[in-house]
Amino acid sequence: MTGISIGPLPPPHPAAHSSGTDGSDHGWRYVRGRVLSDGHAVCHGLLTDWAAAPGTPARELSGADWARYRSAREPAVRGRLFGSRLLARHAVAAAADADPSLVELVRGAGGRPAVCAPAGFDVGISHTGDLLVVGVARGRRIGVDAEHRDRPLSMPPLPERFCHPEELARLARLPAAERNRALVHRWTLKEAYAKALGVGLRLDLSGVPFVACGAARGDGRRWRSPAAPGWCFVSGTAARRFVVACAVGPAGQRTPPPPGEVSERRASSYETGMFRYSIDSTRRRV
Repeated sequence: MTGISIGPLPPPHPAAHSSGTDGSDHGWRYVRGRVLSDGHAVCHGLLTDWAAAPGTPARELSGADWARYRSAREPAVRGRLFGSRLLARHAVAAAADADPSLVELVRGAGGRPAVCAPAGFDVGISHTGDLLVVGVARGRRIGVDAEHRDRPLSMPPLPERFCHPEELARLARLPAAERNRALVHRWTLKEAYAKALGVGLRLDLSGVPFVACGAARGDGRRWRSPAAPGWCFVSGTAARRFVVACAVGPAGQRTPPPPGEVSERRASSYETGMFRYSIDSTRRRV
């Protein structure tokens, strides 16, 4: 499992993925190479680039999220919804060496994003601030999460709500200046895993402890969890200001089936479950 984030990637020309001849398409070819070699890739883009990408009608792109897009009152909310789905569409296209117009995203079981076409791929989406993050995998589950690296999480009772007692003990041994950053890494790892499973924050996060596998390297830090055998986890940085985490299921694991669009009622229940356990009032939606 290699680097945590490729980017920032600009919206490419629609034919760029299949041509492979444009030097500006290097990042997208890198996404495809990572999927071929590692089975997955994590890439990111900037909201300012993707929310205003030309040539893609919002109604065509949003699919099952069209109602959410249409009802959103704040331009930033619309921009994140539009930009993250467009980035996901291009990431899947790069991974499959296909035209982005042939990629179809739906809301699958539990309200999580799912790839209806091309078959065999899974996708994870996260966004915070001006950062958009997408993970794409072939033949396995994937979930991603992103947070600002300085998001305050160390004040009680937040750590006790999502950390295992063993994690709390390790965190207590860290210098105070390092404790919050370590909590941000753990929070993003747990959210990425919950998103990959499609259960949101209905998962008891304190029951999924994480242990670092060696020191951090240039492309991120590896983690393991005894509660998730066979899964791979990594956390790292993107755009110098954000922590990004990725959870990848075992190779050969069946990706979530694309059952079509879930009802708005079911999707709302999923989101309500997330907000019930949210740790602040400004929690963004995937």
